[in-house]
Amino acid sequence: MYKARGSLSITEMQKLVFTRILLGSRVEQEELLDSGKGTDQDVIENLAEMQRINDFFGGTRALTRHLFPALLQWDQPQTVLDLGTGGAGLPVKLVRWAHQTNRPIQVFALDWSMRNLKSASNHSVEIREIHRIQANALHLPFKPGDIDYVISSLFLHHLSPGKLVALLSSSYQQSRHGLIMSDLVRGWIPLAAFKLIQPVFARNFLTRLDGEISIRRAYTPAELTCLAQEAGLPKPRIYTHWPWRMTLVVAK
Repeated sequence: MYKARGSLSITEMQKLVFTRILLGSRVEQEELLDSGKGTDQDVIENLAEMQRINDFFGGTRALTRHLFPALLQWDQPQTVLDLGTGGAGLPVKLVRWAHQTNRPIQVFALDWSMRNLKSASNHSVEIREIHRIQANALHLPFKPGDIDYVISSLFLHHLSPGKLVALLSSSYQQSRHGLIMSDLVRGWIPLAAFKLIQPVFARNFLTRLDGEISIRRAYTPAELTCLAQEAGLPKPRIYTHWPWRMTLVVAK
């Protein structure tokens, strides 16, 4: 079949329509937590619930199954930067793993929100390997090579495509060994599943409402691959993990 430059074939259009029906179009909507809604106690409860959901449903494993083997490659102390750290649950788990495996590590927990970082201080302030930093992830306060691995969990969907491309590019340039970033996968099925688990796992209104927005804001593996390529990342690899998680790995 003849296909004009820039046009889609019948089969491609059918696939596109099917994909949009199955996954839904991505929305650009600010989450309540990002807009400052809720009390300090709401924030603490929300971040704690999100960490439990991430742990129980495989979100944490989706990242650590790639990060831990990468860290084990090196004998010298490693530095890790966690973007959009929220309650710093991931840095805490990372340091505990480092203690168990006798691996020297320093973790920088970065978030633009002081409310989030105050919540993080409730359980990370006494861990000397964790350093909380209030900063914009698009303007990192580090020099290239200061950080070995740049990581993130449930953060990429907070950024528009243009900002995500900028973040991936700058984070890769800053890192010494590469990027490992996990996030949700958009779709109606994960959205329905999240609604189903809310009575047990999402009792705080921020968790319920922002969780639904997060799923609708999330990217698909194909979309994230395209954005990583647009950012100039060499050989980006996207791993999918059940249920409805994906991890971007780019090694140097």
